[in-house]
Amino acid sequence: MNSSTVIKIMAGLLPAAPITGELLDAQIGESQLTDNDSESSSNSRYADYEGPTMEDEIANHSGNVPDLRGTEVYNVQVGDNFDPLAGVYAIDSQDGDITDNIEVTSNTVNTNRPGSYTVGYRVENSRNGWFEYTRSIEVSNAPTDPVPMIPPAEAELEDDSDDETSESAITFIGLDDITIEQGETFNPKEDVEIIDVDGSDITHRAYISGEVDTNSPGEYTIAYAVFDHFGDPHAKARTVIVE
Repeated sequence: MNSSTVIKIMAGLLPAAPITGELLDAQIGESQLTDNDSESSSNSRYADYEGPTMEDEIANHSGNVPDLRGTEVYNVQVGDNFDPLAGVYAIDSQDGDITDNIEVTSNTVNTNRPGSYTVGYRVENSRNGWFEYTRSIEVSNAPTDPVPMIPPAEAELEDDSDDETSESAITFIGLDDITIEQGETFNPKEDVEIIDVDGSDITHRAYISGEVDTNSPGEYTIAYAVFDHFGDPHAKARTVIVE
């Protein structure tokens, strides 16, 4: 996940506050976010897509061993965040799309220091056939590379052609507005869950902005931003009232 892109998303939601990109495990300065559920991104995601579909990729793969794709050499700009699974997918001649089976077996990437690093991957199919790959990751002052696109399923292309304004549906759970008592503990991660368009849990990939001072009565806003597995950004805000 590219933190500079997240900054742009959050800046659009928080026009009056400076933003820095941090993972959900950290809170970032107090914000004045309006209650704007900005789940829209690019309309008609695949309008100009001419590459192979996921079904094409699977049909062209043979043998008892699965394959990993989207593992080309990748450059990360110093200071940006790096998600080793972004844009990576796996296929099998019988099991089909087995991206959910991918395991990151090693990851030496340190995005705070320029250099050459590696990420190890392993994927196994239902017949105990497996494939491992070591990917090269460069950290430099050059801009972060775009996240490789995972080929869409044929149904996704059809949906896009049927409705050019269709959007992927990220599900935000536990982001209802709440009221708490002065002095009460508030954890912005508690009971929060974010489900990707493919049903996977991507809560750990989320960014958070905003801070609640539970010692000072008032109305506070917390914003959450995340990329789905297509690389499209989504964001949602919640209001926390301290009485």
